[in-house]
Amino acid sequence: MLKSTYSVDAHTVLSSEIRNLLADLGKGKVDAVAYDTAWVARLSPYYPGYGFDTALDWLRQHQHDDGTWGAPQVHHHDRFISTLAAIVALREVGSHPRDERRVRRGEDALWRLVGRLGRDDSDTVGFPALSMALADEAANLGLDVPRAPVRYAEAYKRKINKLLSQSTRNWRASTLTFSLEALRHSVNGDEDVLQDNHSVMISPAATAGYLMHHHNDGALAYLASAIDDTGEGASPAFSAINIFEILWSLSRLHSAGAIDPDIPDVRRLLEILWARWSPEKGISYSTDFPIEDVDDTAACIALLKWGGYPVDPEVFAHYEADDHFVTYHGETNPSPSSHLRIVGALRAFPDHPKTRGWLEKALGALHRLDENGSFWWDKWHVSPYYASNQAIAALRNIDDDLARSRLKWILKTQNDDGGWGYMGASTPEETAYCLDALVEWNDNVETVDSDIMKEAALFLDAHAAANRYMPMWISKGLYTPHYIVQASILGARYKFKNRVQLWRHKSLIT
Repeated sequence: MLKSTYSVDAHTVLSSEIRNLLADLGKGKVDAVAYDTAWVARLSPYYPGYGFDTALDWLRQHQHDDGTWGAPQVHHHDRFISTLAAIVALREVGSHPRDERRVRRGEDALWRLVGRLGRDDSDTVGFPALSMALADEAANLGLDVPRAPVRYAEAYKRKINKLLSQSTRNWRASTLTFSLEALRHSVNGDEDVLQDNHSVMISPAATAGYLMHHHNDGALAYLASAIDDTGEGASPAFSAINIFEILWSLSRLHSAGAIDPDIPDVRRLLEILWARWSPEKGISYSTDFPIEDVDDTAACIALLKWGGYPVDPEVFAHYEADDHFVTYHGETNPSPSSHLRIVGALRAFPDHPKTRGWLEKALGALHRLDENGSFWWDKWHVSPYYASNQAIAALRNIDDDLARSRLKWILKTQNDDGGWGYMGASTPEETAYCLDALVEWNDNVETVDSDIMKEAALFLDAHAAANRYMPMWISKGLYTPHYIVQASILGARYKFKNRVQLWRHKSLIT
């Protein structure tokens, strides 16, 4: 059963919600996004009967008042690439009388957005290739769109040229294939591109790009299923991130003390992870994404060790560079959150001969990446509270000064409503990260003002019924891994309510 130190209605409800969540994990639920939906919509005239026309309707219904498409909160790269993809789709296959007006509004919006791209802390995934390819397509359709300035453009171009110049191109072993829609003209009909689930790297947009030139019944069925899964007639950003969902959700609930390895659903999920584990390379974020990464690997090895499986941290050697660790080999910039996850995982292996050296390397990278002394920007999440949360648990009693600087920023930036929100209004997800970090620090290092934590808990309680979350995770656009966010919120609420009872019990004794 779920761990419990008290029995009250609130705890019973939380425990029930956690049990229900555990039963759902492994489906890889991701909410609909504009970018991938636009690519799928372009298939509608060529593949009737697959439901792709609903993607066009979704685009028509989800243009923002300023003419853009993308997440509700403004991340300029997300809005730019989503809008560019949407107006290309509507110009190419749209037939509604008002589609041309939608296109013109989107076209004008791009000119306003292009000068603001430098304000974003992180680009979206594949932005150099995707923005360039879509701008070319837009021009060919008679659209007047700006060319976006891009970070890391030369490094990205070198990676593309290296792949395309190979006599035998292994598309399934390259992270560039995730953005195949930009490279689709370079794919030959006899090249092996599709995964076992008939997707291109679990990307609906990349799969749609492939289908523009190569008919495949399995790929069509994959896209139809992906659209059906959102329940909105639109496409998710992935289908499906099942391993990632299991890893991040279990990690959150484990950190909260809400689960034990022998809960049947937890054991079921651990067995799925163990079956996919490679002692040499670790694990990837999906059963249908063949490239392992250090972020998922670090989360997985910590969970498997907790679950009693015989794992060896020597797997981190596969990702070791001269002065840091890579998330993926060939990446253009390192990730602070990946380094924090490595530090957190190594806490479970204090006696391994390389642990000390690896900790020093990871900590050195984190200090070099610390540009402002308060928080990190990370390439996987738009909110710095995501990495700050990881820092508190990973760094406590290892590098307290660095952790304390993240804690100070959290304490100084709480909003009047009790929540936190880096991009404006408070969100349940970011508030959950901050509350979790404060309870962690209070329990293990030094006392935190209880009123701050209580206000955060009240904010989360007030938003407990929410079933839609703000997209803040970075892929080709911003997206929401639904169950991961839900697990983060449930875990933080459970952790706080459980600790409140412990604190009360201690005060009664003393």
